[in-house]
Amino acid sequence: MAETTLSHRDYLKIALPFIAATVTQPLLGAVDTAVVGHLDSPIYIGGVAIGTVILNTLYWLFGFFRVSTTSQSAIALGTGRGEDLAASLARPFCIAAGVGLAFILLQAPIWHTARAVMAPEPEVAEQARIYFTILIWGAPLVLLNYTVIGWLMGQARTRATLITQVTGNVVNIILDIALVTYWGFGVAGVAAASLAAQALMLSLGLYYVSKTADLPIARFVAAVRMRKEDVRTIVSANTDLLLRTVCLLTMFFLMTKVAASMGTNVLAGNAVLLQVTFIVSYIFDGIANASSVFSGKSVGRRDEHLLRATLLRTTQWTVSAALFLTLILWFRGEAVGTLFTDIPEILAGYTEIHLWAVVFPLVAGFGLTFYGVFTGSGVTRPVRNSTFFALVAFLVGLALFVSPWGNHGLWLSFLIFYAGRGAFLVPYLGAVRGKVGREG
Repeated sequence: MAETTLSHRDYLKIALPFIAATVTQPLLGAVDTAVVGHLDSPIYIGGVAIGTVILNTLYWLFGFFRVSTTSQSAIALGTGRGEDLAASLARPFCIAAGVGLAFILLQAPIWHTARAVMAPEPEVAEQARIYFTILIWGAPLVLLNYTVIGWLMGQARTRATLITQVTGNVVNIILDIALVTYWGFGVAGVAAASLAAQALMLSLGLYYVSKTADLPIARFVAAVRMRKEDVRTIVSANTDLLLRTVCLLTMFFLMTKVAASMGTNVLAGNAVLLQVTFIVSYIFDGIANASSVFSGKSVGRRDEHLLRATLLRTTQWTVSAALFLTLILWFRGEAVGTLFTDIPEILAGYTEIHLWAVVFPLVAGFGLTFYGVFTGSGVTRPVRNSTFFALVAFLVGLALFVSPWGNHGLWLSFLIFYAGRGAFLVPYLGAVRGKVGREG
């Protein structure tokens, strides 16, 4: 086989639209935080922070729908078989719909359990309840969006992905401002705006899927009919990603719980800083998505040269992005807080800790991008293992640093977690090369 090259231009042709598309994802939460952060009390931003953690716990737990669908879609693109193309979307789509409906049916016990565990102050809990009970109805929309966006990403449909997510977020921003700033609906308005945006994004995504010439409706319907063995295969393939997500959610849950124990102002200030790190993370996630497409294609085509080129480009653009983001946050990081809130107590809390965001890109970059190489090629066990070891390191950090250093100790533990995700992943790179070799 002739050596496959992957130029910077070819890589960025996929990566840049993915970055633009994925960075809009945390903007849903960031806009919600910014709008309520300009209301007259920190209980609103605290309520949205708690509600967001509860919903993200549910959605991120099944975030493997997006990751695994991207992988299977990219591999199907490499094989070129129509039946693989249909199955890569139809099967996770149906499972995601069922899980989303289950969340709606179980919303009462989910809320009461989460409130009991997190134990926020009563005023904050009431705002969180309002936010949660509206947005939980969007559970099927969110999970179906994971599969549709993941499938479009795997097909390298960058324009469709970008338009779908940017349009949804623009609508969310407009509705947030209208419902909260002008019409005074408060947290309920924020939740309703996000719900409408989720519905719009799913509609647009399905429209672009329907325009795929190699995916006629008859083939899609045929792929839906799964045997028990097919279901077991899908569940087994996603177990590693599910456990990885459990580790992530455990870390974020503990971050929020520990911050809540320090008071509403600390919780609100941390919520602002977390939104900054989420935006940075999703920029890296755009690079990871591009790398997952190329690594998936390398497996489908049995092309070791393409895999090596993917590893090189991933490294180069991770370093470039980390340096660029660090410089931005160094010079403008403190000012970013004013975009989210004008409440003096919250701004003071954010200003005290904002330097942790400055070093975040350098510490977290490799773990956030290289996981895409693993998931795209279908090598998921190292992703699970590295995240578990990182969680253990985070727990050690909590035990050692929170008591003497308070909130700074909490953020140090946060960075230890992200550093561990990258450090513990590096030894497994040989497994990806082995996957391409075995396929060949």
